Amino acid sequence: MEASNLQIYWHESQPIYSLCFQSTGPPKARRLVTAGGDNKIRVWQLNFEERNAFRVDSIDFLSSLTQHEQAVNVVRFNSTDDILATAGDDGQLLLWKKNDSMAKEFGVDEEEFADFKESWHVWKRLRPATTGGASEIYDLCWSPDDNYIVTGSMDNSVRVFDVNEGSCVASAVDHNHYVQGVAWDPQNEFILSQSADRSVHLHKLVRDAGGAISGLKFSSKITKGDLPCRKAPNSTELELDNVKSAFLFHNETLPSFFRRLAISPCGNLVCVPAGIFKNCDSQSESGNGNDELANAVYLFTRAYLEKHNNRPSLVIPFLKKPALVISFNPHLYQLSKQDHPCVKLPYKLLFAVATSDEVLIYDTETAKPVCIVGNLHYTPITDLSWSKDGAMLMISSTDGFCSYISFKNEMLGNLYDNEVQKGIQTNEAISTAPIKKPSIVNILPIKRKSSPRDKNPSEQITSAQVESKVQVQQVSNISKPSDSHDETKPTKRRVKPTLLL
Repeated sequence: MEASNLQIYWHESQPIYSLCFQSTGPPKARRLVTAGGDNKIRVWQLNFEERNAFRVDSIDFLSSLTQHEQAVNVVRFNSTDDILATAGDDGQLLLWKKNDSMAKEFGVDEEEFADFKESWHVWKRLRPATTGGASEIYDLCWSPDDNYIVTGSMDNSVRVFDVNEGSCVASAVDHNHYVQGVAWDPQNEFILSQSADRSVHLHKLVRDAGGAISGLKFSSKITKGDLPCRKAPNSTELELDNVKSAFLFHNETLPSFFRRLAISPCGNLVCVPAGIFKNCDSQSESGNGNDELANAVYLFTRAYLEKHNNRPSLVIPFLKKPALVISFNPHLYQLSKQDHPCVKLPYKLLFAVATSDEVLIYDTETAKPVCIVGNLHYTPITDLSWSKDGAMLMISSTDGFCSYISFKNEMLGNLYDNEVQKGIQTNEAISTAPIKKPSIVNILPIKRKSSPRDKNPSEQITSAQVESKVQVQQVSNISKPSDSHDETKPTKRRVKPTLLL
């Protein structure tokens, strides 16, 4: 395994909010798209060493996409990697295509354009038909057939856009707070959304006689679940026979801008971040001053969601910091000779969990993490992206840098080639990942270039850290980010999650 922080100024030291791979390109290189607080999307090529195909040797800048007017929060390619969807604080959902020849777009600086090796154009601009104007978009996801895109917005709404028609064909406004993550079922039956109102909503897709999506039908809401109680406050020992209903997710006071949930590529497993594991007898909701909340990740099976059962099938408890982003490896892998897998599947799934300062990689066969990588970034992680071959995971952060983890084939296992079944069965009793906290198996040093700038005493970090490249503005209302990145208005609040344990 190889892991490292890539020391270039991806977006002129501005925060990076999202990234994704594009599978096209030369054999010994990977194409990567990043989006940041400088209102731009940039295209890169990662080149690898000749002797070590898993280590990045150099990075080439290819192009910059500059049609967004405010910070870009999310970038995602469709399944064929020929259309790039981007969205951000300006409320625009833009669909980009690469030009066959070099062409300078309006607003691109001549000096910057001289460094371009390729150019892109806006194929379509999608906006909801609302009188109040478009709201900030935090997350988006393509449908499996690439005909639709779902978005989650700051106005508490979930919207579905028809790519071919260029219009909004369905919407739901049943959340009570910002929608910070959305996921489309690979089996094309429902959409999941996660909000700062500490809930996950499941919406069934409503189709007309021709099969086109015509609406969203609210199906179920996951807010509370049956969890085993801890034997004592702050204990990592559980009483599995003592099960009580408790809130599953952090409320809006969690200082996180994204809650990116994910569905497995087979559609049989849903993994949800921003979870909490509370003492069942506790009356505290925030844990402030009581130290009663532990951070967790919850996994639900498709069968449970279809039965409207909010009881998680698997819990990864007692994380050091809140989980913010989940991303599944795009491939299914063969099982080893494990007798009792955590989830009863005929194959193994791998998924990455990003907290504010660590990336943990799990599989569905064993309870222990495959690896834990820490000390990659000094400010919260914002997004994860697996390469198409599943051998590399890219990580973005508000500190303005990206890092990567690459795997050798033997570490992941052999690919599963059999037909994927639609439903899975699991034990009715809740399962938990190991209670003992694992140690970090790969701590990477970070070397930063010094940047001369004034340091605000209120922004000093502890001696174990160095100053971030990003200045994070403090605001009094932690649940309400600003709607603009202009200098005349307060910037959106993107701060480091606090330690809850």
